[in-house]
Amino acid sequence: MDRAGLLGQRSVVVAPGQRTWARLVRRGRGLDVGALAALGPWLVLAPHPDDEALGAGGMLARLAAAGADPRVAILTDGAASHVGAPGWGPRRLAGVRRQEAGHAVRALGMRPALHLGWRDAAPPMVGDKVFRAGVRRLGALIVRHRIRALAVCWAGEAHCDHEAAAALARAVVTAARGRVRLYEYLVWGWTDPALGAKLSGRRVVSVDVTGVRRAHRRSIDCHRSQTGTRVQGAVDPFRLPRAMIALTARPRTVLLEGVRHAA
Repeated sequence: MDRAGLLGQRSVVVAPGQRTWARLVRRGRGLDVGALAALGPWLVLAPHPDDEALGAGGMLARLAAAGADPRVAILTDGAASHVGAPGWGPRRLAGVRRQEAGHAVRALGMRPALHLGWRDAAPPMVGDKVFRAGVRRLGALIVRHRIRALAVCWAGEAHCDHEAAAALARAVVTAARGRVRLYEYLVWGWTDPALGAKLSGRRVVSVDVTGVRRAHRRSIDCHRSQTGTRVQGAVDPFRLPRAMIALTARPRTVLLEGVRHAA
């Protein structure tokens, strides 16, 4: 998770998300892992290395444990999370974050992720050649692995890379001509005080992830550069808030169905 555009939310208490999560679970459609797997095969698109674990790690672990072979694609190189840290230039940080992501997806019981390698915090415009190349690469992955469900971060999350990931997912689903359904998961969206209103009317499904909590937490812990135990001395230091990590202990993963722009 990289923070340009989200730095003002560091001290936000995630309590609004807790209330909204409970309401979404109550009104949503509960799925067991068999029903979830039947919607797929699944691909999760993460804006940065660690968003796959924070937003959808429990769901991915359940699918992997059930033999459903889910896939992960990571959009950016993650190199903008600790600008100015001594000895941590962009190339080194990108390499470390890619390595951490490899450990994280293995902790979830999955195959290695596809890394699209976009520049962190500087996404291309929709429709330019880098964007189109991303559509083609994900399209090829979808065909190769017969993907039928694509989950991406909620389009209302106020970060340029999260918005770009959502736009890319929409383009990929459009190109698939009805063969792939789109879902959204939340990461930083849980900290939005107006989240309940923004999600009013959205169709929701949720899946029980209580049986994979240890694997999920191990996956998050693999992202040591983001949990504050690896990179020190940055001009703009970041440490993933404990309250954000605590959100992953919720017993159900919530997914929003369909495509809709944020209010």
